[in-house]
Formats: sequence, structure tokens, C-alpha cells
Amino acid sequence: MSPHLQSEVTSITSQLINKYHPVKIILFGSGGRGDPQANDLDFLIIKNDIPSRSLDRMRQVRSLVQKKAAADFLVMTESELEDRIRLQDPFALQITQHGRLLYPDA
Repeated sequence: MSPHLQSEVTSITSQLINKYHPVKIILFGSGGRGDPQANDLDFLIIKNDIPSRSLDRMRQVRSLVQKKAAADFLVMTESELEDRIRLQDPFALQITQHGRLLYPDA
């Protein structure tokens, strides 16, 4: 991952912790794997007190975070993630098994 993207990961993570107060943040996708060709960032944010609609969740996060790189935010509750893992959802399993835990610190 480029120094610019790594700096963005640090900045976005700090903003999320201070403004959104998540339970957990996981960086996944090419950025989470540390791919030197990564050109965007994908974050899974776990927070329990969130709107029921996914679109409202993403809007809420986007309104709080200032960023200088392409970044996507997937927001779930702990129970939603646990349900998806229990159901063997390949996407959730990929994120939890291969993503990089940013918060709380790994």
C-alpha cells in the first residue's frame, strides 16, 4: 500500500474513532491485504446504535469523515456480523478472516 493510502487509513480510522465511536473497524479488500496496487480503501465498521437502513448508515459515516482517497464504508451491528458469519456468508468470512483489524488495536 502506498504511503499516501496508509496515511489515509490512519486519518480515517482516527476520525471514525473520535466522531463515530465504533466497536470495531476492519480494513478489507486490497488495502486490507496491503496490496501495493491498492487504489481505494474498504472499511467494515461495527457499531450497535445505528440506523436500520444501510444507505442511512453509509450517509451518516460519510458526513463525519473527511478523506483524500476513495473509500467505502460498510456498517453493521455486532449481531448482524455474527449472523452473517454463522450463515457462512462468504463476504463476511473473507472480511473477518483476511481483513486487517484497525480498532480496537490488534
